[in-house]
Amino acid sequence: MARPESALSLELERSMNMQVRVETFEEHLRHGEIIDKLDDDRRTKSFNLDKWNEDMQKSFFRERKTILKLDDLSKAKDALEELDKKVNSFNKTYSKKIKQIRALEVEYENLDDELRIWLIAYATKCREKLRNENTNIEKKMMEENIIKRFM
Repeated sequence: MARPESALSLELERSMNMQVRVETFEEHLRHGEIIDKLDDDRRTKSFNLDKWNEDMQKSFFRERKTILKLDDLSKAKDALEELDKKVNSFNKTYSKKIKQIRALEVEYENLDDELRIWLIAYATKCREKLRNENTNIEKKMMEENIIKRFM
């Protein structure tokens, strides 16, 4: 026959359960920290890419100004064609990189949202379990007090 549970054993069980729940929270918050770090790295890449774009646009502008000073139409045409190739190559590379960065932004935002939703749901679940465990312990303590009074 199973030994009846005492209020003390129920309190110990509740305490151990709470420890596990807190550790679960900690682990998921660490996941959130990793997501945040990845997003910080993505943001830095985005800022660097914006700076690169700005620098390249200035460079293209300076090159155009130099071309406009050319007197020889044939040399100006060749220089413009070369500049056009550089601009097209840059635009292709920039476009590819910015799409990758934006995709990561959406991915990290979704992961962060999912984690936050999970943590809120888990907190609610833990609160309910704790309330039920507290109720059971209080009930058991009252039963034990009644038994002690009549013995």
